[in-house]
Amino acid sequence: MKRWLKDFSDFFFVKGNVLALAIAVVVGDQVSAITKSLSADLLMPLINPFIPQGSFKDLAIPYFGGPIAIGNLLDTFLSAFLVAWALFMIIQAMKRIERIGRREDSPAD
Repeated sequence: MKRWLKDFSDFFFVKGNVLALAIAVVVGDQVSAITKSLSADLLMPLINPFIPQGSFKDLAIPYFGGPIAIGNLLDTFLSAFLVAWALFMIIQAMKRIERIGRREDSPAD
């Protein structure tokens, strides 16, 4: 048991960088807020005119226990898809910039 605790403390405090992990969590939270805003405030208003009733949020299936809010689920999936697409485009642009930078840094023949 002592060895396990020592291995864990070495991993967490010595080999692992707790400060870097904390920074990553904070930055990840901010990126999450940005992508949610990107989806809700920019992309969804562009798509809503093409959706019947302007949004899926009010779409429900009547059920004797109460309506099943399938529209909210569809809206969430669409929002997640748009966020994933936006992140994909950002990553592709970053890769392209990196490739251009490597080309400029390589020695000319």
